[in-house]
Amino acid sequence: MPRITQPQDDAWSSDVEAAVATFGNRARNEILRYLSAHGPATRGDIVASVSAGEPSVAKHLLALEEAGAIIVDVEAGRRHGRSPRYSANAPRIKKLLEAHLQYLLEG
Repeated sequence: MPRITQPQDDAWSSDVEAAVATFGNRARNEILRYLSAHGPATRGDIVASVSAGEPSVAKHLLALEEAGAIIVDVEAGRRHGRSPRYSANAPRIKKLLEAHLQYLLEG
């Protein structure tokens, strides 16, 4: 059976793609859940509280930021030597979930 690498469907939007990438990963869900309950938090706070190591958390934070699911209080180019704080972006999370639900249920 051929593997689907990219759905051939106009309903598969960039928000659906971001939702699948964001919510289809347990570590990212754990980070979002932690930030929703305890944020804003530093990367060190997050590492100490979730079941993933520092390199993994750093990678997931970048992906979550790119998807808009988290907000960072320091601009990307100005973080060297600083300890940015991360917060869950509830409106964006809801938008991604709604896009995914619409794709699944109304397609």
